[in-house]
Amino acid sequence: MSLEFPKILRSNFAGVAITLVLAAILAAKSLADFPYQFGIDFYHFWGVPLVKQKTSTARSPYVDPDGYARVLNQLTAASGDHKLSYANHFRRKIEPTATPFFYAALAFLPADYQAAQALFAIIQYLAAGLGVYLLLRLRDLSRWPAIWIALLTELSFNPFVLDIKFGNVNSLQLAFLATVLHVAVRKRYSGKVMVDGLFIALLAVFVIFKPNTLWIAAALALHYWLVRGARCFLVGAALAVLLGGLAIAYGAWYFKHLSVWLEWLHYVRGIGSIALPFNFEHGNQSLTMLLAQLAMSYGPTGYGVLIALSMLVALIATMTANGRAPSRLGTALRKSFADPWCAASLGVLFTFATSPLVWPYYHLFALLPIFWLVGNAEHSNKAAWGAVICYGALSRPVIDVLLAGECYGVLRVTMLLAWLPLIPGVFLYGASSQRSCAAKARAPA
Repeated sequence: MSLEFPKILRSNFAGVAITLVLAAILAAKSLADFPYQFGIDFYHFWGVPLVKQKTSTARSPYVDPDGYARVLNQLTAASGDHKLSYANHFRRKIEPTATPFFYAALAFLPADYQAAQALFAIIQYLAAGLGVYLLLRLRDLSRWPAIWIALLTELSFNPFVLDIKFGNVNSLQLAFLATVLHVAVRKRYSGKVMVDGLFIALLAVFVIFKPNTLWIAAALALHYWLVRGARCFLVGAALAVLLGGLAIAYGAWYFKHLSVWLEWLHYVRGIGSIALPFNFEHGNQSLTMLLAQLAMSYGPTGYGVLIALSMLVALIATMTANGRAPSRLGTALRKSFADPWCAASLGVLFTFATSPLVWPYYHLFALLPIFWLVGNAEHSNKAAWGAVICYGALSRPVIDVLLAGECYGVLRVTMLLAWLPLIPGVFLYGASSQRSCAAKARAPA
């Protein structure tokens, strides 16, 4: 399977024509959908800073979520804004799981709800389009096919559609990850240790903004260590402490007290309780949360540790020829993580497998391993088909058919397990790294 297109589809004329058609369809669809977007995530992203500004309350949303919700309910009732009322109908109470830095970073949004959501939606479309475009360019697609495939992805990939519908920030995160990956793959380093150390520092700020990307950031940081060396990594780590500290300080300054971070930590610890509305029935596609609900032997964190260890054992097995060549493990690991695509993809898989929160729009991150596995000469066709199956399972046509047939149980299971076909392709890259190391060891000096 290859990313090559017929010559006519690679021409500038066809590229412009296809792009204009898809852009028109996307624009028409986004305008038609905007009045009916739930925006229930965006509602509290926008609402928490608004309440803070309007009331100057000294209490944070983590210790007084009911107070923040009450002010938002009052503002909604007085506004007469039908779109705001629609979102408020589903958010009479709020669950402020975002970090203090996150809320402070979104304080720039207008006080007018519709204007704020329109601006945010435009940012989402641009960010997702840029992210997919960069990923495709890294796969050596020419400019116009990369542009129109990015538009087609926004039309057909359900995680993006849901990210827009609920107003989350996964499109922005995808754009950042694609940019970081572009730097790593193309080796766009300046050669100056302090400047290049921003790679690690920005990853730290990225996690502080929204910690659901911790595994991906850690994998990319490990990649940086392997390809740039310990000295560059340590300088980057020092910069990460500095910039990360500034991000934490900014969040504390915005909420007027440093203890707001402790209040946030205390609040998010409650995610481990299946009594909160973060379970499978409420749309959380987390394996660890589902296991905690069904078995109740361990909490989501306990199951996350067990799954992470199981995946690590499986990865080690693939890199040691099922234990027959343990001496090659270190070399195979270094070779695998030296490839930023592999590092990011492993981070994505560990995120899906172990996180206590995996909302459907988190699957936007699956585009990283999907685009890596399709059309890559280093992967087998089985790996490419796994990527195709994952994309298909998360595509609007498949989901629309299941919705039309009222196959809700099948739909929920499909969305829960859609990322699993990516595992063989990503893990088998570790096996190919091991074989490559073995071949070099056998080669005559």
